[in-house]
Amino acid sequence: MRSNVVIALLLAVSGCGKMPAKLIVPPLPKVEIADVPAPATPTIIVEKGSNLRAIATAAYHHESFSGFVGQLNGISKPERLLAGATLKTPSLPVALRDAGLDPQYQPAVNALAKAWTDLVSILPDYILARNDAGTKDGGRFVVPAKIKAALLTCAETIDASTDALSHPQAGHVLPRSAIGKFAGASSSLQRFSQGFVESLDYDTYLVEQEFGMGFTNLLLWVQAHHK
Repeated sequence: MRSNVVIALLLAVSGCGKMPAKLIVPPLPKVEIADVPAPATPTIIVEKGSNLRAIATAAYHHESFSGFVGQLNGISKPERLLAGATLKTPSLPVALRDAGLDPQYQPAVNALAKAWTDLVSILPDYILARNDAGTKDGGRFVVPAKIKAALLTCAETIDASTDALSHPQAGHVLPRSAIGKFAGASSSLQRFSQGFVESLDYDTYLVEQEFGMGFTNLLLWVQAHHK
């Protein structure tokens, strides 16, 4: 036992036994509900032949929000979506607020929603730069400075927001599944900013999917009264 203690002390003195540095979480940006771009209309009338994927894309920019739209409107069987039905499609912060989100979490939700809408405007430029560079699967390219900064800003906003959600108030449970999806999106955006490309067909889709599933899981958490 004594020899183990001595070894530990020697490692500490040499620097090998140092505790890992504490991660620095960026400050949560101040985002109001009004700062988040909302869908063109707060409701959508279902057209004949339409489906939740098309409606989610029209309202929230990606089909992966179909679960969010379905959950928000109490649709348990998407295949039975009726033409002429009116579905709610408010902005993401409004949807969660009206579903019963505790005000403590509203700033984090606002910031996550703004990160998503910002990312929607960034990704086309990122994809164009990636394609112009002739990048292949598993390759790497030099990301233009403006795009790189925007990607990193989105990732930092996600990190700050998930950190805020990681400290639920008494009586609430951690929205673990939502945080996991958003954390995955942040990690991907950081890789994008460094020019790493794993799959031309799947990289950006995965991030969009993680956002859609993240917000769907947040909605489920809110509707379950944060349990």
